[in-house]
Amino acid sequence: AVVSCDRECGAEISVDIKKYCETLKYLKKSQIRYLIKNRLTRGKAAVTEAKAPVRGELALWMPRLDEHPDYLKRFSLEELLNGNVTLLHESGTPSGNGWKHPDKSHLWNFNLQYLEFLIPLVAAYRGTKDEKYYICFRDYCERWISDNADGKGDGWHPYTISLRLTNLWICLDGFDGRVQEDQVFFLKLTDSMYAQYLHLQKKLELHLLGNHYLENLKAVMLGALYFKEPGIYAEYKSRLQEELKEQILPDGVHYERSIMYHKIVLEDVMRAAKGVKDADQLFYQELSALLQPMTDAMYSLEAGMGHTPLFNDSGDNVARSMLSLLAALREEFSIAPVNKNVFPDAGYYCLIHQGMKILMDAGEIAPDYMPGHGHCDGLSFEVSVDQHPVFVNSGTGQYQGSVRGYFRSTRAHNTVVIEGEEQSECWGEHRVARRISQVSGDGGADWIHGELVTATGRQQKRMILVDDQKVIVKDQVTGSAQGYLHLAPDYEYEEQDGQVLVKTVDGNVICRIIPELSDQIKIHRDGEICSYAPEFGQIMKIQVLEIAWEGDGSEHEIQINW
Repeated sequence: AVVSCDRECGAEISVDIKKYCETLKYLKKSQIRYLIKNRLTRGKAAVTEAKAPVRGELALWMPRLDEHPDYLKRFSLEELLNGNVTLLHESGTPSGNGWKHPDKSHLWNFNLQYLEFLIPLVAAYRGTKDEKYYICFRDYCERWISDNADGKGDGWHPYTISLRLTNLWICLDGFDGRVQEDQVFFLKLTDSMYAQYLHLQKKLELHLLGNHYLENLKAVMLGALYFKEPGIYAEYKSRLQEELKEQILPDGVHYERSIMYHKIVLEDVMRAAKGVKDADQLFYQELSALLQPMTDAMYSLEAGMGHTPLFNDSGDNVARSMLSLLAALREEFSIAPVNKNVFPDAGYYCLIHQGMKILMDAGEIAPDYMPGHGHCDGLSFEVSVDQHPVFVNSGTGQYQGSVRGYFRSTRAHNTVVIEGEEQSECWGEHRVARRISQVSGDGGADWIHGELVTATGRQQKRMILVDDQKVIVKDQVTGSAQGYLHLAPDYEYEEQDGQVLVKTVDGNVICRIIPELSDQIKIHRDGEICSYAPEFGQIMKIQVLEIAWEGDGSEHEIQINW
């Protein structure tokens, strides 16, 4: 028994080493260097006290964004006034050393540190001039400063600092001078912000890169404007320019290929542009020019879908809503979206037909060195009718927890599992070892085509055609295949004479799924596979159709008749 156990443990260790090696080989050398550096300096407390040399101004408040109903409905003013905060469907009280709440998810603790929940208090003050909203804002800020004075924990993570500083500058601008009138508090807050700004420069997330590093650069650059440090501004402006060139693909999509993160980065560019407008007109023009293709991408991929499409780590109520972003883009930058159906660099392709919209992913899982938000969703698709989702991917739900692995798996998406294997080797919370390759896609007025090779070398091809009231999905694989269709919560499946009906909860049939005669059909109504997370922290139950066949490399066809 001992020998057997040793062999099993040895095999597990060997597998883990292989995963680490496959993961590390995609990283940039600089990332590995900074990973080692971070390990050596882990646990070192931040210096939390500093004297700000200048207390400046930043114009970051955007009424159409920060006072938009889509945004404000996320927060309860009554709850905030009573000292409680609800984020990601969890509620708690910001208090205690480091504001650490062991009974809450790590993602909730992380989000709490952004202080984003202060923005609705500013919006309420602007609308009413009621001092209770300002006093509540001041109380939360003072409590954060005192409860996080030891320089440790999530509050001093570079990502939380980056978002918190930006949110505080948004609030300072939104209060229209009210904070500056409260001079003792204003000096205390600004000194704390300067200490955070200094610490952030020492802790840039160069081991991760991606959207985290972009947030770091944006925050330091804006801080350099606020604290009037021209040398720091010039350096971080240059670094931000380089990063934007790398992270925004030529088709306008953010390179992590999550529509949620695309919207987050779009807002980052908007805030940066507004912040530099009076100080650096040339950079303002450069950032403004970048906004148009990013806006086109957001609108083209999400409009008509009825929600943030669930490809890679994505969900609603994290990024600002598309409607609020479009309103602010129009008001602040005179930008209106242009609809497009093909995004070849990101690998997204759209079909729009008689009130129906299909969005398919035929792109890489993520940038090679930053795959942490990637899912096994190659050649998956979502379908919405009259802006109402019908066939959906499963979402994300959480970054830590028991179902994290499922939400990143192949069977959690509307694609095909071949021989029971994953498309890519997603592991841990944000790691990917072996992954899909040779990925390509194309699209026309009534068709989308994509193909890829899985991590284990299996070729997968898919064609989606629209013909009048019919959607035809043609797959080409070799080996045992299971195709999945995840149904939005408002619908249910019913098997009937070898076909599968999609019905509303009150019994109306909206479409029929017609598989091939030899296919094996299974409707899942229970278990992990029925998990659906349209928002972070919210996991619902849906029905999932599994269609199994033996692939010989020829076309296998499923029809969806509406």
